[in-house]
Amino acid sequence: MTDTGTPPGGPPGETPAGRPGWGDGWGDPGPPPAAPGWGAAPPRWGGAPWGAARPQAPKPGVVPLRPLGFGEVLDGAFTTVQRYPKIMLGLSTAVMAVLTTAYFLTLFVGFGGMVAPTADELTRISDATWVGLAASGAALALAYWVAQSVLTGMITVTVARGVLGQPASVGEVWRVTRPHVLRLLAVTFLLALAYVVTLAVVVLVVALAFVTSTALGIVAAVILGLGLIFAAVVFGTRTALSSAALVLEIEPVDATQPYAGQRPISVVSAIRRSWGLVRGRTFRTFGILAVANVVGSVVSSVIQTAFTLLATGLGLGLGDSFRGGEFLTLVVAGIGGLAASVLQIAFLAAVTALVYVDARMRGEGLDITLAQYAAADPVGGPVGGPVGAGGTTLPPIPGAEPPSPWGAR
Repeated sequence: MTDTGTPPGGPPGETPAGRPGWGDGWGDPGPPPAAPGWGAAPPRWGGAPWGAARPQAPKPGVVPLRPLGFGEVLDGAFTTVQRYPKIMLGLSTAVMAVLTTAYFLTLFVGFGGMVAPTADELTRISDATWVGLAASGAALALAYWVAQSVLTGMITVTVARGVLGQPASVGEVWRVTRPHVLRLLAVTFLLALAYVVTLAVVVLVVALAFVTSTALGIVAAVILGLGLIFAAVVFGTRTALSSAALVLEIEPVDATQPYAGQRPISVVSAIRRSWGLVRGRTFRTFGILAVANVVGSVVSSVIQTAFTLLATGLGLGLGDSFRGGEFLTLVVAGIGGLAASVLQIAFLAAVTALVYVDARMRGEGLDITLAQYAAADPVGGPVGGPVGAGGTTLPPIPGAEPPSPWGAR
């Protein structure tokens, strides 16, 4: 005869063997756990049954606060462009428009006679004119370098605010970026200098090999050339996040007193931070940045091609009878080039900043810090924390605003 009044595992009030805590008198024990066997509860993985809905990562801004997938990085970059158009497109367009106007004025006003010159006209151009053209070109290249560095810094700050879902104005972003302008230029200069020095050493070694033997020179050129390409890819990928780290990260002024005061990390520290964050993820980072460059190039090429076709159509429609038709055609083509370059700069800078955020979330658990910061500061304070004289980040004031979540680890 079967006793149906005794629960499995023993009489009432006794804890079933092997299942401590059930029926121990603390609250309602509920039904006993199912015994293993056919029809048992499915095994658990990560604390949740198979097929159960997993908790969604918080997404206060343009990306979810968890390690990002490849598509999420690209989507987050486009979303940032759409959410902050005044900074990502408007400001970039204004800066690049000034540079484009300076280029056209230099070309047509200062050196109008050198636009498509004939062979006879080339012989009559003086050396002073050539020197002036070279100096003007160098000045424009320097201005473009400064402008691109400033835009990269401002876009990085904008992406940082976008990740937290914070509003951003041009004035706020510029206030955070301004102390870092010279340091951004220093980062790009040091990285470019490293490329130039390495290339000079390789060329010197190959030249010495050719002096010794032609066969040895050819072998050295092939081996060192391939090695140089590989080294350039690795070095460029591992230092790609230097600007983002330079703009966003802070460190204690005195390591023994971490809360006495904070300052931005140094230029060399930013390069080291980028190297450390990418190490172990070099090829993944290279793949993301390479595909982003391809996507940006394709989009910019489509825009530029459309404006080029429009300029060509205007030139054919106006004909030679319209004075200034050639200048109008060049202006329309220049506007297309301007729009293409602005979108490409904004998109690639946003992708690089999001790759930096993803690297820190993967390696340092930054997603937890960002989630706590976003929950504690839904409106949002300055991304880099309060900035004092000389670019020094001041310590947080109790009750004023939460500290910056971008502190160096």
